[in-house]
Amino acid sequence: MNNTRKNQIIIALLIAVNVLFVVYFLVLAWFSRFHYDDLHFLWKLKEMSIGEYVSDMYVYRSGRFVAYALNGVVFKTILLIGEHRFLPILFGAVGFFSFWIVAKSLLKSISRKLVFLSVLFAFNLSVLTNIDFAVFNWLCAMSYYWLTPLMLLLLHLIVKQKLTIVEWVFFIFISVFLGGGQEAFTPIVMISIFSYALVVFRNEEFSLKNSLIKPQFQKSFISLIILLVCLIIVVVAPGNYARMAADEFSSPQNVMEFIVGIAKAVGMFSYYQIFYIPYYLILALIFCYIGFVSKNSGQLLGMSYRKLMMIANVVFLIYLLISVLPSVYLWNGFGIQRNYTHVVFMLVVFISFQAFIFGYFKIRSKHNVKLTAGVMIGLVVMIGIMTNNIIQDGKSANRYATSVDNRIEYLELLQKQGVKEVVEVAPIEVPITTDPKYFIFNMLGKKSNPQPVLYYISDTDTVPNEYAFHLQRVYRFDFLIKLQNH
Repeated sequence: MNNTRKNQIIIALLIAVNVLFVVYFLVLAWFSRFHYDDLHFLWKLKEMSIGEYVSDMYVYRSGRFVAYALNGVVFKTILLIGEHRFLPILFGAVGFFSFWIVAKSLLKSISRKLVFLSVLFAFNLSVLTNIDFAVFNWLCAMSYYWLTPLMLLLLHLIVKQKLTIVEWVFFIFISVFLGGGQEAFTPIVMISIFSYALVVFRNEEFSLKNSLIKPQFQKSFISLIILLVCLIIVVVAPGNYARMAADEFSSPQNVMEFIVGIAKAVGMFSYYQIFYIPYYLILALIFCYIGFVSKNSGQLLGMSYRKLMMIANVVFLIYLLISVLPSVYLWNGFGIQRNYTHVVFMLVVFISFQAFIFGYFKIRSKHNVKLTAGVMIGLVVMIGIMTNNIIQDGKSANRYATSVDNRIEYLELLQKQGVKEVVEVAPIEVPITTDPKYFIFNMLGKKSNPQPVLYYISDTDTVPNEYAFHLQRVYRFDFLIKLQNH
C-alpha cells in the first residue's frame, strides 16, 4: 500500500470518528434540560435587563462581569426564541475554530485536510476526557471551553506582525473576555503574555527602546493593561466576598498546608487523567504520524528535539502548577472539577505537541508501516467507542429528558387546574453513563464506584427547596414542588 493510499484511509477514518463525535454531542445537546443555575438565571433575566442582571450578580454573587454579560445574552436568546439545545454545539464550535486558527498557522506544510481533522479530533477528545464532562451542556458554564483556545488565539494575534481591523476587534474582545470572565484563569493569560514580552525584550538585547517599537511588544503591553484592569474590576466586586463567606471554602493556614494542597491537587488531576491514557495514546499516534509526514530533519523552530521536549515539559508543568493555585487557596486541595477544563485542554495540546516533535525527529521510514497501522487501529477503536457512546448514552439521555418533560407537562396541567398547594413529584431520572474509570473499577469489583452522569442534575427535596423556587419562577407556577416521600 503506497503512502497516498495510507493517507487517504487515515483521513477517511478521521472523518468517520469526528462525525461520530459531532453526532454524539448533538444527541446530548438535544436531550439536555435546564439545570439549577440555568433555572435561576432564566427567571432573573425574565424580570431584569442584561445590565440589571450583571449588576445583581456583581453585588451578590461574583465579579465575573463579562461572563455574566455573556450569560445574559445566552439566556435572553433562549427566552426570545424558546430554544437552548443548539447552544452547547455553538460554543464548542467557537472554541474549536479559535484553536484551529492557531493550529493551521503552525502546520502550514502539511495536508490542510489532515491537519483540520486531527485538530478537530484533539478538540473533541479534550471534551470527552474532561474531568467534569457534564459541564459541556451546562448553559451557564459553556464558556469554559473558550478559555484556552481564546488564550492561544490571543497569543497568536500578539505574535503576528500586523493585524487587520477585524483582528484588532477580536484582539480587544478576547482580552476583555479573558480579563473579566474567570479571575482564576486571567493570571495564567497574563503570565503567558508577559513571558512572551520578555522573549521579545531579550531578542532586542534587553533594550526597552528597541522593544517598544516592536508591534508584538506593543500588543503585549496593551493586552496586559486590559487584562489587569478587568481583573481588578472582578476582584473588587462585593459579590466575591459575600460568596467567600460561604462554608464551602477552606483556605490553607500556612505554607506547608499550601504545599500539601498543591500536591493533592496535582495528584488528583493526574489520577483522573490516567484512566484516559488509551485515548491519549491514539491522539499521540495521530500527531506522531503528522510529525513524520511533515518533515524529518535535525531542527524545528531552530531548536533540537531535546530542547523542544524540555521546554514543552517545563511549560506544561508550570501551567499545571499555576492552574491549581486558585483551587488550593479556596479549597485547600483539588477543588471543583470543572475548573480543570482548561488544564485538560492544555494536556491534549501538550500530548499532541510532544507526539508531533517525536514523529518529526525520531520516526524513520522503516517505522512508517507500524506507525500507520497503529493510527488506523486506534481510529477504528475510537469509532467503536463513539458508536457505543451514541447508542448507550443516547438512551440514558432520552430517559432523563423524558422524565423532565413529563414533570413539566404534569405541572402545567395542574397550573391550568388552578392548584395552589405544594405538589408532590417523582424524582428525575438520573442520566448515568460509563467512563474508563467506572469501567475499570467495575471490572475490579470495587465497591465504592459512583457512576458518572451525562448532565448536571438538580431536583427538589422532600420539602420545597431553592430548585423548587427557581422552577416556580421560570414557569410562573402558583405552587411549589417537593419529592414524594416513598
